[in-house]
Amino acid sequence: MRRSLGQGNLWRVLHETGSVSCTILILLVAAAFYSRMLSVAGVPVAIAELVRDAGLGPYGFLTLYIVIVLLLGMILDSSSILLIMTPVAAPIAQAFGFNMIHFGVITVLAVEMGLLTPPFGISVFTVKSTLNDPKVSVESIFAGAMPFVGAMFLVLLLVCAFPWLSLALT
Repeated sequence: MRRSLGQGNLWRVLHETGSVSCTILILLVAAAFYSRMLSVAGVPVAIAELVRDAGLGPYGFLTLYIVIVLLLGMILDSSSILLIMTPVAAPIAQAFGFNMIHFGVITVLAVEMGLLTPPFGISVFTVKSTLNDPKVSVESIFAGAMPFVGAMFLVLLLVCAFPWLSLALT
């Protein structure tokens, strides 16, 4: 509509789009191999037995899982966290009797919280680079994000305590 894709810009945009798409596809293929390798090696079963032998129980496992996801969210992007953690944690959660939709909602909430938390909240640095304003500091963006992190934490606790909130069950 603004005619800004002329003079070679269209080719540059198509090239960048293809490059990003290929990178994501490679990540997805690698994640599928990773998941298959973990399953064949029996890693989820071994970790499930370790959790069970530790006596954590379902909610102890869930708490540990959320803490790990939050910590990973401080240093990794959401796709990487999901590709690393889901093949390991989903079979364990299923063995503990968690509904997979409920577990997925908890995972997404924890990942998104981790992306906003200091010291390396990736989303905050993305906002900072997008603003490109020297008057706005990273600290002020973190301070502005904290009420949202608090609200997300409250929602996460509610969803963990009341699974029907994420399952639309009464």
